[in-house]
Amino acid sequence: MLTNKRLYHIAISLVAAVMIWFVLILGASLSSGPGLKRFFEAFGGSFGGYVHAVIYMAFIFGVLEILEYQKFIKKQHEGFKLNLLPVQDQLVLSPDEVAKIKLNVIDLEKHGFSFLLTDFVKRACTQYRNNQSIGETLQVLTAQIDNSKTELEGKLEIARFLINAIASLGFIGTILHLAGSIGLFHLAKTEEGMPLITQSLNVSFDTTFIALFLGLILSYFYHRYLEDLDTFYSRAKSYIIDNLISRIYHPL
Repeated sequence: MLTNKRLYHIAISLVAAVMIWFVLILGASLSSGPGLKRFFEAFGGSFGGYVHAVIYMAFIFGVLEILEYQKFIKKQHEGFKLNLLPVQDQLVLSPDEVAKIKLNVIDLEKHGFSFLLTDFVKRACTQYRNNQSIGETLQVLTAQIDNSKTELEGKLEIARFLINAIASLGFIGTILHLAGSIGLFHLAKTEEGMPLITQSLNVSFDTTFIALFLGLILSYFYHRYLEDLDTFYSRAKSYIIDNLISRIYHPL
């Protein structure tokens, strides 16, 4: 079942794509020079540019989805500002102090300061309390971080699909308009026929160009998000290992 946020993104994408399409059509119809008219038509400024409109919708929806998750992961960096763990050099932590850290984190979460980092710290403290094993605590932390990262990456499966779908839509548009051009070949010898054939051929190749161009932009947003994701989880793991796990001292 689609979430309300995703339905909202779909609605925004549909409205924006239709508006862009009609603005381009209007621009092409009002253009006085052939160069400017050709520019608008290249981006879908004709009633034959319906495939362009679908591509615009897919592109906008993909960008909105990626930006939503990118906003989420950037917010998670605020967890580092809570000073959950001690950062002083040469400081060691006893089991009782580890338990106290967990209680402090739980108290912060009760007051609305709940982040991925607070959950990681809390679970690491719980794991150490359960078996007093630093090695197993590190293993559990690593598994938890990997699972959390995989979950967030999985939520953008729709973005990966759209990157490929946009390119496919471009080729579909090319085939459709090429087929339309072939159907107009019987008008090639007429004065009004050649402009129609030329316009249809132009639109066919323009569709692929726009699709590949927008696909590259969407791919950039997607990989930028993956970079932010890698940065956060790498920072979170190093923060907990350096300031919690490696500081624990269990007296014999």
